[in-house]
Amino acid sequence: MNAHRDEPATKKDLDLVRKDLDQVKQVLTDKIEANGRKIEANSAKIDQVEQGLTAKIDANGKKIDRVEQRLTAKIDVNSTKIDRLIRRALENSERLDKMLTEEKFKVYFNEIMNSIDGLAKVVSHGEQERAATNSRIDRVEGDVETNKSKIKKIETKLAMDP
Repeated sequence: MNAHRDEPATKKDLDLVRKDLDQVKQVLTDKIEANGRKIEANSAKIDQVEQGLTAKIDANGKKIDRVEQRLTAKIDVNSTKIDRLIRRALENSERLDKMLTEEKFKVYFNEIMNSIDGLAKVVSHGEQERAATNSRIDRVEGDVETNKSKIKKIETKLAMDP
């Protein structure tokens, strides 16, 4: 509680108050300067982290592009094979319609089944490639989300740091 005085302040009282204010001012100035140095240091750290994350994101983007190119090439090759096999299966189907004997039917039926088996292998391989690619994309997206979270934490810390 402040003591209330009825006497006027003396020059000595005013000098003491000024001295106290100068000390408070000096303490506050020192703290402000220290916080300024901390901010500058944190800014440099953030720049380093940002550069590192940017490099990682760029590298992951390039990896994804390479995987996409490889998969696109494989898909194109497989599409050509599938088209060829479909045409062959249709040709075989037309031949079966023309065949009347059971023996000839069995021969052509076996060819069709072999073609379907080949298609099933191609499709299965494509599905495996797709699953592997999806898994890789999920990991990369997870890394990106983790990096975003870390950046937000750093930004939050910087905003709160005295």
